[in-house]
Amino acid sequence: MLQRALALLALSTLALARQDGAVAPDGRRGFGSRAKISEVLATVRSTRDRTLLTELDNLPSELSVLVAGALERCRERGYLALLDPAREPSLAEVGRELDSALSDPLAAFSSAGRPAELRAEIASDLRLRLRRRVTSSLELELSELRRALAVLRGAAEGFVLLTQDEAMNIASRVDLAASFLRAMRNDLRALRQGGDEAEIARCAQSLTALARASEGEHVRRAGLARELELLASVESAMECSTFTLRLRKSCLELLDWRTRLFEESVPLRDEALLWLPDSEVAQLAPRDVQRLSRSERMRGARLRAQQALALDPLDPDAVWTLAHSTDFLCGLVESRPWYDRFLAVRGIRSHDHRTYAERKLDVREREALDSVQRGLYEGPGVADPPSRQR
Repeated sequence: MLQRALALLALSTLALARQDGAVAPDGRRGFGSRAKISEVLATVRSTRDRTLLTELDNLPSELSVLVAGALERCRERGYLALLDPAREPSLAEVGRELDSALSDPLAAFSSAGRPAELRAEIASDLRLRLRRRVTSSLELELSELRRALAVLRGAAEGFVLLTQDEAMNIASRVDLAASFLRAMRNDLRALRQGGDEAEIARCAQSLTALARASEGEHVRRAGLARELELLASVESAMECSTFTLRLRKSCLELLDWRTRLFEESVPLRDEALLWLPDSEVAQLAPRDVQRLSRSERMRGARLRAQQALALDPLDPDAVWTLAHSTDFLCGLVESRPWYDRFLAVRGIRSHDHRTYAERKLDVREREALDSVQRGLYEGPGVADPPSRQR
């Protein structure tokens, strides 16, 4: 049944794939990995063709609805009774219960009472386990999409400045994140129907019976290991039919590229924060750095932030470090584009009061917003956004 549902979704997806123009890794329309900055910003600014941007904007809410539906099914099956009632329930919390059960199945399933039976049912619910696999990078993809689109819109409508390399980097990451979100959407749709309740109950009863048997501990652990290995093999076979796994296999180079961006940029960003005299971790800097003057530390922080952003132009901490240090060293004309980029990745637009009216701005956000707005709405200052390219 699951394989048939996935096949039907595949046909509907292929009908929309290979459209004219640039395509994302899943074959759907995208920005393209080699798009010129002018083309990327023209797509963002376009008022005639909003199809791509509308679809990208709708993806998070569509995933949110599907995840909420999956969580409701967990509630119906009683799984949420295992969670801390003081915390907001989530699929991630249910997943942690699964991890805990699988890490020590004998302890999880052997005790008397309903909690042990629920843990056994979670371990036996293959659709739940599959949902967890296909959404393993959900938060990352949502963050990538949100930040990338916000920065592109900031470049099209605000003060954000982008180089050609940055535009290609961001466009590629939009396409990659959107592809995985669409794959997850398709898989979650196929998994919406309930699992085989009788099979879940049978497997769960088998697990609890093995855990509570009168044999010695080693015998019971071996029996549980065999049963769980069988469940895992069925889960892996089911996963082979998912859009998410197939996309992951076809995007290994792109995923490796994105992982390297993070691995290489984060140490530079962290070092920049150590150099920045106003950061929360400034006092942890090496002694030779702490002995430097404020100006020297600002210059060191600025250089390292620039190096980090050359790899990951969406890192909020690196953008903030560059904005703050540039403002100190060069003034507002140079720092405003970086402050505006920082606001963008935080979901704030200086010209749209709705994006910050109902939120409590932290110190960084307040400084960035004040800096971007300084001189624009009252008093002397820069009246119009600068050129969109640098």
